[in-house]
Amino acid sequence: MPRSKTLDLLPSNTGHSRSLLKSIASSEDICDYDAVILIEQEGLHATDLRTLSPSSKLVQILSESSSQRQFQYLSPVANLANTAENIATRCGSDLVTLTPGSNPGHYTHDSRNVVNIKLPSLENQSGGTRKDKVALYSSQLADELAYLATTYPNHLVVYTGTLPSHAPELSFAAQHAARQVPTSPVFDAVYAQAPKNVTLPAGGILHRYQLLTPGIITVLLVAFFVLFPIVLFGFKALASIQSPLRVEAPKGFSSQDKKIQ
Repeated sequence: MPRSKTLDLLPSNTGHSRSLLKSIASSEDICDYDAVILIEQEGLHATDLRTLSPSSKLVQILSESSSQRQFQYLSPVANLANTAENIATRCGSDLVTLTPGSNPGHYTHDSRNVVNIKLPSLENQSGGTRKDKVALYSSQLADELAYLATTYPNHLVVYTGTLPSHAPELSFAAQHAARQVPTSPVFDAVYAQAPKNVTLPAGGILHRYQLLTPGIITVLLVAFFVLFPIVLFGFKALASIQSPLRVEAPKGFSSQDKKIQ
């Protein structure tokens, strides 16, 4: 399947979920998809997805996707239900709402579909119980996505965590800040298993990593133009030092004569 223009045209960095969803819903080719699948899960964190096994169904589906973008810790909280309705209205698509594992979806095979999937909440789950729940729900979601991918090969998937309905937005931001991790792919295991999906910048290592920062360049210049001449001068000074002269006996001096005297 070709790369998604909708995903490729998204900004590289954004902190607002509403502007991100608006960009997706208003993209020029959003109506070209056979199905737009919007998935929300209350209490989901990026760290939860990292607990999935590399062999899990959801990780395998992601590793096979032709395009993928990941945005962590966005605010304010996204409203996928409104986004689904807006896309369905704009594209004249059928809107389907379902919960994997309990509510079978009724899809229209001869028309476009906007599918709003709501996964069970992870709120108040912790430790091993939370990890087991994440694995279970991701497996149910993967089964639903596998079916949709077969029925609608040209599809777009948006998967996001949402704020619990009873929690204030401030506590949500504080909670995410406490759990924040360095920006890196959500499914680290996927990139280890399937490096073909990672697009690295063209060029050598200096194009991929910022090795020569202004500070490092300044240190190198100081070392070359200041320290190097000092060291060179020191070596020359050591080389120019002569060994002390030996004290030789005066001419005509005889140790034997000195003993006779």
